Amino acid sequence: MHDDERLVTIASFETVWEASIARGVLNVAGIRALVPEETLIRSWRDSIFPIGTLQVLESDRDRAIAELRRSQIRLVPPSIEAD
Repeated sequence: MHDDERLVTIASFETVWEASIARGVLNVAGIRALVPEETLIRSWRDSIFPIGTLQVLESDRDRAIAELRRSQIRLVPPSIEAD
């Protein structure tokens, strides 16, 4: 991994909880992943976020998508603005 490698959004989910499950699947497979909304929820405990996004390092994008498909997790492509 390079220090300047960027994160890319690979999927959107209806809830942060669903995105967190997908993150866990990737983490078990050895792929570092991030759900940015998890941090926001911790910061604003009373807020509810309607969607969750899943991000990985750009170099892990294809491997992450393949792992989620193998695990039968339904992927919803992120909007263009999400990257």
